[in-house]
Amino acid sequence: MDKFRIQNYPFIKDFIWYFLGSFVPLFIGFIKTPIFTRHFGKEEYGFLGIVTITYGYLGMILFSWLGSCLWRYFSRFDSSKSLIKLYSNLAFLYFLAIIALLFISLVWYYLSYSELTSELIFYSFFQIIFNQLFLYYMVIIRLKGKAVFYTIFQTIRAIISVAVALILVFWLEFNISALVLSLVLIDFFAVLFLIILNPAKIKFNVKLIEKENLKELITYGSVGLILNLSLLLITSSDRYIIYLYGNLEFVGVYDQVYKLSQLFVAALVTIYFNTINPTLLTELENNFENSGRLIQKYMQVFIIYGLPLIFYLSLFSKDISNIFLGEEFREAHSIMPFVFLGAYLRGFSNFYELRLKFSNKLKKLSLIALSMAGLNIILNFIFVGMYGYKWAAVTTAFTYIFLVLILNYFDSSLLSVYKTKLYKILLILVLQVIVFYILSSIFEMNIYKKVFLSLIFLFIYYQSFKKQFKEIRIPINYIK
Repeated sequence: MDKFRIQNYPFIKDFIWYFLGSFVPLFIGFIKTPIFTRHFGKEEYGFLGIVTITYGYLGMILFSWLGSCLWRYFSRFDSSKSLIKLYSNLAFLYFLAIIALLFISLVWYYLSYSELTSELIFYSFFQIIFNQLFLYYMVIIRLKGKAVFYTIFQTIRAIISVAVALILVFWLEFNISALVLSLVLIDFFAVLFLIILNPAKIKFNVKLIEKENLKELITYGSVGLILNLSLLLITSSDRYIIYLYGNLEFVGVYDQVYKLSQLFVAALVTIYFNTINPTLLTELENNFENSGRLIQKYMQVFIIYGLPLIFYLSLFSKDISNIFLGEEFREAHSIMPFVFLGAYLRGFSNFYELRLKFSNKLKKLSLIALSMAGLNIILNFIFVGMYGYKWAAVTTAFTYIFLVLILNYFDSSLLSVYKTKLYKILLILVLQVIVFYILSSIFEMNIYKKVFLSLIFLFIYYQSFKKQFKEIRIPINYIK
């Protein structure tokens, strides 16, 4: 184990820093959820869910693809000492996106039938502008390997954000729109601070805005947009279908349970990719032919550590809902295992997506993503309509399973060397889950018994794959 630590020290060091940077926001998210789901009702969360998801689509269509361009082209422009050109062209596109968002928001604001909806639209407009700008800057911070700065800044931002939300709700007695307003305020001051301090040394020059560069960014970004929009449809279009078949209360319950469940897994997936992306993207850009070997090493870690996390978290679904959710929202705890699985597979699919992007197979990737989004929508219409809103989580998890299978079909070499071990891991974990449910049918399983049993399962798992754990090598370097 000491040898493992020495050989993987750069990865462990950066992972810990990114974990610390995400831990406080994650912990605060867990604190906020039980506080506010006990204060606001299901219908209020329904309004919030519909507006925030709609702005999620608007953010994806208008802004998020610009972040994809940063990830894709940073290494190229950095190696040619022309990052100012990349920043200038992206800034111009960002300005155009703001104009489009303003027009859409104004139309929706004046057509809205509810005062609460109007408030949420007003605050969400500003929140998405400042938040996207903040996210762009954090992408650059991560690409430059500034893990310490990222950690400290994210921690301070998260603490102040929850403090502002609590003041607005419990002192100033704002309605649920305070949850959006608090984000507006914190992101505004975060962006202002970054502009003044400018730790990433970002500069702009209007004269460097060129039609050729804009065309290249839009071409790549449009494909990234189709991909990301399709993936967003898979994870969030079900709210509209639930509203169609049910009511805002079902939307509110499902949305909060889904977000809480996703938070457990998606945060760790994000931390992992934050750590490996500077190395992985540089390799894909400069040495694509040999990038498969590097991805295989990263996938091995993702599988051997990630899969047991999904299985063991699922055992505690009911306990998690009792601790972190208000009583009105706990009825949907049964969807948690499917959300855990979906969030994990979404991260796993990213390995294949990056390979397709950097091999310029963007059309194929877009068609796959669109097909999966269409499949998910069809399944939601069928199963949510027949069996209720909880089935939306099942169809989403199934869609992600199908997505990974298709991506692996087109790039099977990535998983080929680890396929046998993967089957063995799945077999052991499935057997453990079967044992758990057999014991649960015989004994009353409180949280203490579950923890004890999970530790036994974990020990068995580690002993079964001790050799693989010791052989893990995780390459990490930095963009200077």
